[in-house]
Amino acid sequence: MTVGATASVGATVSGGTAAGFEAYPLLLRPHLYRRIWGGARLAEWLGAGSAAAPVSGPAGEPVGECWLVDADNRVENGRYAGLTLGTVAATHGAALVGAAPFERYGARVPLLAKFLDAAADLSVQVHPDDAYAATVEAASGHLGKAEAWLMLECGPGATVLRGFVRDVSEAQARAALADGTFADLLHRVGVRAGDVVVNPAGTVHAVGAGCFLFEIQQASDLTYRLYDYGRTGADGKPRELHVEHALAVADLTGGPYRPRSATFEPGEWRRAVELPEFVLDARRLTPAAPASDATTARSLELIVLTSGSARLSAAGHTLPLERGAAVVLPAGLGGYALEGDGDVLRAAVGEGA
Repeated sequence: MTVGATASVGATVSGGTAAGFEAYPLLLRPHLYRRIWGGARLAEWLGAGSAAAPVSGPAGEPVGECWLVDADNRVENGRYAGLTLGTVAATHGAALVGAAPFERYGARVPLLAKFLDAAADLSVQVHPDDAYAATVEAASGHLGKAEAWLMLECGPGATVLRGFVRDVSEAQARAALADGTFADLLHRVGVRAGDVVVNPAGTVHAVGAGCFLFEIQQASDLTYRLYDYGRTGADGKPRELHVEHALAVADLTGGPYRPRSATFEPGEWRRAVELPEFVLDARRLTPAAPASDATTARSLELIVLTSGSARLSAAGHTLPLERGAAVVLPAGLGGYALEGDGDVLRAAVGEGA
């Protein structure tokens, strides 16, 4: 299978320069995080991929998240092996991240991808948009946070909370928080494997127990908790709530919501999520239906394998991929090919960025 030409050394990329940058597929080392609500599936699900992964978080808490693509993830192959993705982005700008995110965010990684294993309900929370993050939370360095979930496995009766059943006032929201009935104001949505839930910034939401999912989002960890079921943290104290910030950014309008389904079809990419901040495509690889495509100077692409095994070829590199592997394709890469037998996701920065 022929792979297209890559960006040449010294070529100019809109919004930055490719001088000195070697464009090749960057295989990333996952990073595991302990969470109070975490489960026991990530190590088994990732297999050998989790053995060398660093683990962060309070000792004694279960592992709840695997960050696949983030500025702090380290490159495992090629010229940039051992460097963090953020270091490569800071050095090479748009040649890695693409012209659109470079223009909007500068030389930083614009997206974050993760797996999430919820054995217990997550807190009811909300995230700000870019404008709020850039003003009120400027010192944090985080972007706003739009996000989307693709359910990979769901236990019997698994649900998520997503948006309000009806319009509510700030006073009504505060009263429900005070008397412990806040969750009753929200849609409780049944979910199963293959369902996609989209949460633009400002959407009040919570992952429910029994959900094992892939999450794609803006590169941000700004989370405002509204309600946490009275839980205590590792220190035995109630976990912090952020009611004032949360109500300042929350969309209090109500209305119906139903998740859509991701379609993994051989022979073509199917759009699963389309937001101004990012897009997510799904595809099934089979021996008879490989994929051949190319990045553009506009945006980097993230490739994540969610089942089976595959091989990714580009710029003279061939990477064997197992379930859970994550690869960043630089904007300046050009052509790439995927062969194998499994389900693959592809994310990029959206047209609104």
